[in-house]
Amino acid sequence: MSIQRIQLKAGVKANLPNSGMLAGEAHVTTDRGTLHVAVDPTTKIVIVPAIEDLVTLASLNLDTDFVIIHDADGTGQKEKKMTLSALKAAFNIPEESADEKVAVVSGGTAGYLYGTDGSDGVVRMGSSLKWTKDAGNGFVTIEADVINGGTF
Repeated sequence: MSIQRIQLKAGVKANLPNSGMLAGEAHVTTDRGTLHVAVDPTTKIVIVPAIEDLVTLASLNLDTDFVIIHDADGTGQKEKKMTLSALKAAFNIPEESADEKVAVVSGGTAGYLYGTDGSDGVVRMGSSLKWTKDAGNGFVTIEADVINGGTF
C-alpha cells in the first residue's frame, strides 16, 4: 500500500490564479500565510484570509471578541489575536472605562493627558520637545530644547 500525498500549489498572494483552476485545488500564499480553495475553474473561497481582506465589525463584545494583530516584523504567521479586554489592559485603560484614558508610564494609573474627559484635550509634542517621568511616577515633566519667540 502506498502513501497518498496531497500537494498544495504555493506562491505569493499577488499571483493567485483567477482561471484554469480545478475544483478542490488548494493554493497557499507563501508571503501572507493564506489558504484558498478552488470551487470551479474561475472561483476560489478563502479559508484563511489576509488581514487586509477582512471587513470591519459593526459592534464589539470586549470579553468575547478578538482583535487580530498583524505583527509586521514577525516571521511565519504574522497575525496574532487578543481579546479587546486584554488590549485595553495592554494600553493601561481601566476595565470599567469607556473613555480614551492613557497612562504616561507603563503600569501607572491611567488619567487624561491635558483634559478632563478624553474629549477636551490632546498632548502633541514636536521634535524639539521631550517628556520624562519622575522616579516615583508622581508627575511628568515636558521639556523644550529651544523656544523661539519670533521677532517683533
